[in-house]
This record gives sequence, C-alpha cells and structure tokens, in this order.
Amino acid sequence: MDVVTGSRTGEYSKDELAAMTPTEFVDLLRAECMTGRRGMDNHPFVTGMEAGTVTVPQIHLWIEQFYLHIRNMLPWIGQIYVTCPHEDVRAILAKNLAEEVLGTFTRTKGHPDLLLEFGNAMGMNTEPARHAEQMKVGRRVTEFFEFMSNCRPWYVPLAAIGIGLETFVPPNFSRIIEAAKKNYGMQDKDLVFFSMHVVADQEHGDEGIELVAKYATTPEARKFVYDCTVETSERFFDLWNVYSTVKN
Repeated sequence: MDVVTGSRTGEYSKDELAAMTPTEFVDLLRAECMTGRRGMDNHPFVTGMEAGTVTVPQIHLWIEQFYLHIRNMLPWIGQIYVTCPHEDVRAILAKNLAEEVLGTFTRTKGHPDLLLEFGNAMGMNTEPARHAEQMKVGRRVTEFFEFMSNCRPWYVPLAAIGIGLETFVPPNFSRIIEAAKKNYGMQDKDLVFFSMHVVADQEHGDEGIELVAKYATTPEARKFVYDCTVETSERFFDLWNVYSTVKN
C-alpha cells in the first residue's frame, strides 16, 4: 500500500489508520480527497471556467449556493470553539471566526460578503441570495458540519476543513482567478474572495499533520477523522457541482 500516492483507495480499518505516522495519514487523506467525485481539486467547475464553458447563469447559482453554505456553517465553527478544551486551539478558532465574519485580519469584509461582491461583478443581483434557500446539495454539506460539530470530537471537523478542503484552496482558487480574468472580464478588485483565501490558506502548511499528531492519536480517533474528512469532500464536490443544474 502506497499511502502517499493513493494507489489503494477505499475503506481502511481503524487499526490500519492508527499504524500510520501522522504524515502518512494526512497524505492518505489528501490523496483520498483527490479521488473520484471528491472535494474541489480539479473540479469540473474549475476546469469549465478555464475552458470558458461555464455560463454566467451557472456561475450565479454556484455563488448563491456556496455563499449560503459559508454563511450557514459559521455557527458550527463557533460550536467547535465551545467544545474544544484547549486554550491555544480556541484562540485560533476565535481569530478564524473574526476573519470569516468580519474580515478583521485581512481588513476586508466578512467572507460571505466578499463572495457576493464577486457576484455583483458578474452581473448578479445578489440581494435575493441573502434570502434564498439552500438546495439539497447545499444542505447536505452544511448539515454535515452541524453533525460533526455536535456528534464528533472537536478535532474531527477541523481536520475535515483543514485537510479535506483548505489544502486544495491555493491551487484551485488561483486557477479560478486566472479563468475569471481571461474568460469573464474580471479584475483583481472583483476577486478578493479568492485571492485572499489563496494567501491565507498557503500559510496553513502542515497544520493538518500537527493536528493529527497531537489529537487524533487513537484508532477510533483516526477512523472518525478519515471517515468524516472523506465524506465532507464528497458532499463538497456535489455542492460545487450545483452549477451543472443550470442548462443555459
């Protein structure tokens, strides 16, 4: 089994997962989240924007549903803060929430509002999006964060976010930025949501390995992290794929 390249995919027992070093385990998770219909890496939305085949109405729906997910999952980040027993981790979570909700450290705006600014630049009337309902694919991923935050140890949703999603933000958001400029006439000022995340998530580096090394140390903990990270990436793929439901 080569856990780095992911030559084996599928179910792993908790004992197999526990036998891995933290680096091997995190490399496995990242490889699994790049397999099949999982996560954002090389997502059809990204490749479609690069090809210029994603239509403006499709982008509008993607923005609406991605906005609703980001906005609606933020309270569950707060729940992780409540249940985490470690002061240093709680401090990081408090800073993350301040940035997500208010744009405190980037001196911008709350991240959901930054995404709607991209929508405005794309000719979208974004006010109705604030009052729209999540579609089933959106509810499935947002409600899974609710489940993880309430029914799994605090480090499980953090691993699902950090290892399963944020790992892939810099390369894929960079591709969206270039595609938006080339094919949709966007300018740097229209793309702050993406460019800010590229910089922020590049700084995370090996935080996932450190998280696993310090907290996901038992076979049961490893299994929780593995299962929830992979399922999060599957649900996230479907959320981003919502654009394909618009046929014009």
